Amino acid sequence: MAANGLIARALVDKFDDHMPANRQAKRMKREGFEVGSHTLSAWICAAGGLLKIVADAVRADLMMASALQGDDTGMPVQDGGNGALRKCRMWAFTDQEQVFYAFTESKAGKFPNELLEGFAGRLLLVDGGSEFNEVVRERNLDRAGCWSHLRTYFHKALEHHPAEAHLALGTLHDLFMIEREIWGSTAAEIVAVRDVRSRPLVDGFFEWVKALSQVQRPESILGKALKYAVNQESEMRLFLEHGELPMHNNLSELMLRQTVVGRKNWLFSRSEGGAHAAATVYTLIGSCKLQDVDPWEYLRDVLDRLLDHPANRVHELTPKNWKTMKQGHTLGIG
Repeated sequence: MAANGLIARALVDKFDDHMPANRQAKRMKREGFEVGSHTLSAWICAAGGLLKIVADAVRADLMMASALQGDDTGMPVQDGGNGALRKCRMWAFTDQEQVFYAFTESKAGKFPNELLEGFAGRLLLVDGGSEFNEVVRERNLDRAGCWSHLRTYFHKALEHHPAEAHLALGTLHDLFMIEREIWGSTAAEIVAVRDVRSRPLVDGFFEWVKALSQVQRPESILGKALKYAVNQESEMRLFLEHGELPMHNNLSELMLRQTVVGRKNWLFSRSEGGAHAAATVYTLIGSCKLQDVDPWEYLRDVLDRLLDHPANRVHELTPKNWKTMKQGHTLGIG
């Protein structure tokens, strides 16, 4: 039987350091401990099932946030005996303090709608993808746009439309620099600065975009950038009114980078069960990163506690609350 420290190591190796089970097994053999990759995979899946209750507590906590940002990426799954891969998805939603991941069989709009069931907030920061239309409509959310996605369109136009693209990117650079300056301020302070400094830039940008879109070919690279900006204007402006809202969803994309880098190493999940276990562990490791918590120390300790911990107090074991609890013990509190 594996000790919880070894299980935690296998989880961190797989989902933080992107090491497939077969590579872990080879390394362990060199260290004098022989275990098969299938056994390691079974441990990882079993731990994912055990830890799901904690990941669910992270999700429940996030549903109480006033604003969330989210994104999704591909998650290939191998089912059946023919080795074929299904193009499934992994989603990440964060309030900048915690993150939860979820696996779904496709990027159909019903899935983000289901994943955000119970969301008490009104603000959702996402890109312009149609997969988020249903959740925004059905849950009556205010949809905020991502200025980083908009910036990408103008970057693509640099080669063929350098003058216009440089002009747009210069304004966007100024907006991003303002955000860097006010990072860490209160929501009220952020709104005040944005109103004085960012709003005139945003107003001027959209006046320029609308005028230029009237004379630019819609099918050109620049035309597509202008069209995206015009179509997303109301979403792009929403950050000006809400200090708790970033002007981009870069953090949710950064969280999904874990999945993308891992996918390049282990290529695909062998089953839906494995993909759901991955979502659970990504939730806990990702939230550890946002809380500046060592994921191995956290997972080992939570696995030690979990079987005896009261189910109605499972929220105490989320990375955010675990960190607070540990800090309290360090200070001799409680």
